[in-house]
Amino acid sequence: MAITRTVTVDNPGALLIERASGEFLHFTLIAGGPLPIFAFNSSVKGNLFEAADFIGHPKTTYEWEHLKNPSDMQSLERLDLHLVFVTNAKYQYKVEKRAATGAVLATILDISFVGDPTDHEAESFRLMVS
Repeated sequence: MAITRTVTVDNPGALLIERASGEFLHFTLIAGGPLPIFAFNSSVKGNLFEAADFIGHPKTTYEWEHLKNPSDMQSLERLDLHLVFVTNAKYQYKVEKRAATGAVLATILDISFVGDPTDHEAESFRLMVS
């Protein structure tokens, strides 16, 4: 079976982040259980983490931030989330652009995935820094 991808907010493909104002990204991944397998990668820094890196894994909700430290921002960095469905049939992936205060400026993407154990999916977008 092919992966069913249900879009609430579609992936923009590219995103502008303003370094001077302290903008950053907040990620949420909700897993349908029982054992989520995923990896979050940067084209600049490589593998940033995997599901097992989170305290309390396996769990239902995983949250993390990226670019909170302005010196970490690299223009044209590609961020990838790789999902494996072998032990988890459903995921919901949401990315928010936030102000330095933590206030949500925009939902960048919100996509749900349903797949079979043999499926694998990757969702990517590029960052442009001003």
